[in-house]
Amino acid sequence: MSFFGELKRRNVYRVAALYIIVGWVALQVVDLFMSFMPLPEWTSRLVFVLLAAGFPVALVLAWAIELTPEGIKLEQSGDGEPAPGRRSDLLIYAVLAVVVGAGAFSLISRDSEDPASIPDIRSIVVLPLDNLMADPGQAYFVEGMHEALITELSKVDALRVISRTSAMKFLDSNLSVPEIGRELGVDAVIEGSVLRAGDTVRVTAQLIDARSDRHLWADNFDRELTDILALYADVTREIVDSVRITLTPEQAARLMTTKPVDAGAYELYLKGSYACDQWTPEDMRDGIEFMRNAISIDPDKALYHAGLAQCLQYASFYDYVRPVDIIDEASAAAQRAVELDDTLSEAWTAFAAVRYYLDYDFLASSLALERAIALSPSNARARTHYSWQLGEAGEAAEALRWADEALDLDPLSPNTRTTTGQALYLNREFDSALSEYRALVDMDPAGPTSYFYVAWALEQQGRHAEAIEQHRRAIELSDGAPLYLAGLGYSLAIAGESGEAGEIAERLAQAVEDGNAEPVHLAMVHVGLGNVDEAIDWLEKAYEARNSHMLYIRQDAKFDLLRDDERFMSLLRRMGWPTP
Repeated sequence: MSFFGELKRRNVYRVAALYIIVGWVALQVVDLFMSFMPLPEWTSRLVFVLLAAGFPVALVLAWAIELTPEGIKLEQSGDGEPAPGRRSDLLIYAVLAVVVGAGAFSLISRDSEDPASIPDIRSIVVLPLDNLMADPGQAYFVEGMHEALITELSKVDALRVISRTSAMKFLDSNLSVPEIGRELGVDAVIEGSVLRAGDTVRVTAQLIDARSDRHLWADNFDRELTDILALYADVTREIVDSVRITLTPEQAARLMTTKPVDAGAYELYLKGSYACDQWTPEDMRDGIEFMRNAISIDPDKALYHAGLAQCLQYASFYDYVRPVDIIDEASAAAQRAVELDDTLSEAWTAFAAVRYYLDYDFLASSLALERAIALSPSNARARTHYSWQLGEAGEAAEALRWADEALDLDPLSPNTRTTTGQALYLNREFDSALSEYRALVDMDPAGPTSYFYVAWALEQQGRHAEAIEQHRRAIELSDGAPLYLAGLGYSLAIAGESGEAGEIAERLAQAVEDGNAEPVHLAMVHVGLGNVDEAIDWLEKAYEARNSHMLYIRQDAKFDLLRDDERFMSLLRRMGWPTP
């Protein structure tokens, strides 16, 4: 009998075919498990190597032994006829043909893919990542991963990346990918998930064409928490490569130069960022402490200092802490952030916020925001801040331009929608501002600020009863926050209801004395009552207290009553504003 005949008689062909089929199935099972378990990236390669090493062993065993009803027997060479064919052989070879064909098709289609068939993608949204840990307590971790991926992609100049605030509107959404794409005006959508086991993290991501619902790319990324920054860079590079975008040398260098982090410090940073984004007084205070603790563990990480500075500034803006109590810490954190990493957009954004809202330094803030946007072209927060301060400086056209750009990146965010309304209001386009503020109420009906801003525009239109109603609604939703109470006092005063307005002034004066309100709140009520000297006295105290709301006084129509007073004009000059 020929050698090949002997191979057939001893079932070597059959064993080879079965081995290939079983090996292929094993690889598919490994890929399946890797999609939801944080196994190392090399797991599938290891399984392939083991299977390849076992293949010749299986062939040798098939040659040497035979399974019979009586048990295992050694094969005897001989000139007997080949074993008769079996139907099962046909099935085995048919399955083998399918497996080989599928593998060949995959290789051919991957190698011969026409670049022209890749759709042109220049805008993208990263949808909220699925939490595969089934633990709501890990929400801070998953949302932190989501924010970090968006931030990393935002560094790519050729991509327009939707902000996380708007992306989060689609958490648990039933909308299809094309419907989401149309609502946000993007070319592609990224879906993904996060799985964590101890300090090992797996992120799964897939890129989908928002116009055709076609899947363009998918992959798994596994890293230890200490190398999490490298994971973000890996995902970004893969996405950029898949949509045929060429990075600038500077962008490519930033993606290649990632440094390890301390796992404990980074986790504290994620908790702090998550808490600060909840916007309540308690959460912001918790967030500040998380940031401080992260810095105590790893004092040389710019991201942590930027996070602390930004959270402190926001807490002071919303009157959760007194500016004079945190200004030194916030300034030091912002300065340290840019010293540690002057290529970090978040550091420059935080630096700008502290310099403007706490130091009243318009020029330093403007330069910092321009640097932040240059480093991260899709930084919506920096554009929002820039629009606010340009509007408060009286540069309405530029303020509206930056507001439009911010809305393009963050179209579903109430905070960003406020930017356009404020630019219009400060430019005294009250009808247009009212339309924007009404839209804000529709977007955020539970937010007291929405009604507060509507009341601003109504006051300037002389619609006092409606304005008072909006202020009362804001007070109700905020549990009587001093800012909204001051707004009501001003509105009542200009409507002629000086009795109730005076009572509010007395309440606020006591609250200022107790440390529960800011001088600028009381100044607003005295402006409404026409008490020029008292209003300026309280504004002087607000200036010393570094209250952020002082930045409105240059353009806000509420303060027109004071503009003929030299003390008021002197105050504007000390704040850095030009005066006639």
